[in-house]
Amino acid sequence: MRHRTMIDHNLGGNYKMGNQKIRKTLLMLMLCCVMIFAAACQSKTEDGEGTSSGTTTIKMWTFLDPNGTSPREAALKQIIQNFERDNSNIKVVVEPQTWDTLGTKFLAAHQTGNAPDVIWTNMGDFGTVLQQNAVADFESLFLNEWSKEDLEDIDDAYWKFGNKDGKHYQVTLSRNYIALLYREDLLKEKGIELPFKSWDDLIDAATKLTEKDSATGLQRYGLGQAFSAESTDPQVFAPSAISKQGDLFAEDGKANWSTDAGVASMELQLDMVRKHKVTPDNAVSSTVEDVYNDFKAGRYAMMIGAGVRVPTLQAESTFDGSTVQMTYFPGEDGTSFSPGVINGWNVSIWSGSKHKQEAGKLIQHLINKESDEIWMKTGGQVPVRKSTVQSNSDFLNKPDKKYLSVMAEGFASHGYAQPWQFPISGWQADLNNVAQDVLVKGKDVKAALEAAEKVFNDRVGAD
Repeated sequence: MRHRTMIDHNLGGNYKMGNQKIRKTLLMLMLCCVMIFAAACQSKTEDGEGTSSGTTTIKMWTFLDPNGTSPREAALKQIIQNFERDNSNIKVVVEPQTWDTLGTKFLAAHQTGNAPDVIWTNMGDFGTVLQQNAVADFESLFLNEWSKEDLEDIDDAYWKFGNKDGKHYQVTLSRNYIALLYREDLLKEKGIELPFKSWDDLIDAATKLTEKDSATGLQRYGLGQAFSAESTDPQVFAPSAISKQGDLFAEDGKANWSTDAGVASMELQLDMVRKHKVTPDNAVSSTVEDVYNDFKAGRYAMMIGAGVRVPTLQAESTFDGSTVQMTYFPGEDGTSFSPGVINGWNVSIWSGSKHKQEAGKLIQHLINKESDEIWMKTGGQVPVRKSTVQSNSDFLNKPDKKYLSVMAEGFASHGYAQPWQFPISGWQADLNNVAQDVLVKGKDVKAALEAAEKVFNDRVGAD
């Protein structure tokens, strides 16, 4: 009995010790599970894959700030609000970027694997974006589900831009047309008729408009141009050279600027400063932003500018903004117009995004019928959809909206679409450096153009 009791006692003690070990093991396993689950949740939250509420966050880089005050920014804010209204499980975070470095920053982020889900890229940078396989095709995400009617509604030159191997990688928003912006009141006062039939007609008009403004006392110039290598837009050289020789680039992607036509076009641009005095000397250091600001202040009667800026100019000018209008560049033969550079922002999905499906929903929402009308009426933009134009004829015929019709006609008949089959980033800055070399350093125009060609070709690998 005693032996049995001892045995029973020993067995009981071992049993209790075993239970304690089991409990400790289970506790450790439970703690590990909790830690793994917490880490997974944290990872999802940090990556934007999910939150405790089941919401997916997608990041978008654009030059527009939804909290800004410009018409396009107000339109974007409303469109995002509508998207989140219709997709309560998706949140859009916009990180505004500087417009002239956005493409370069995106490509750097693509290389490091830290790019946004949705990216806005300038058309001049899109060839490089495609070359680096930095964006995803739409067919594999949503486009194969679109109806024939929807595809036909958006099918135009912009929709074809960047098509690679039969696939679409972008939709173009803030569709832009570079041409002549002018004050209708001043041209009417001087009896100047539009459109200009020749560059000489443009110079004559700019000469008449260059004077001290009787209302403000400011020195006003006839034509605003910007030759700084920062924040660039094409100036007189581009439409003149394209009209004369057909393109700015050879078929192999090399710059084609130092031709006889190119030299004549650069001389024309710079003579606006040197000979005719209708563009001020400080154009050599002026950015396009400087010229826009001076135009709003009444220091220019005309300027080379972007159609997408007209709503802001109309809203912020110190004079009657409704007089700000747009017209085409004069041609070479008196019967046609020189092509204005077509531009815009290619909105795409990053190829490395973990949220391509959600990003695809946002892309589609940005160009649906509701959003397209918001872009037009609130943002002052040319619509993406043909149906939006057809159903809003009264709006488009308003006097202060005439520029939209000029842009639309420019896209169709008087535009130059930059090539995307090879990289061309930086060409506008290269040409502005030519203007600086000639005006400041006294360099020969042909020699300066040849030097700029070499800089461009070396940079993009065209040699």
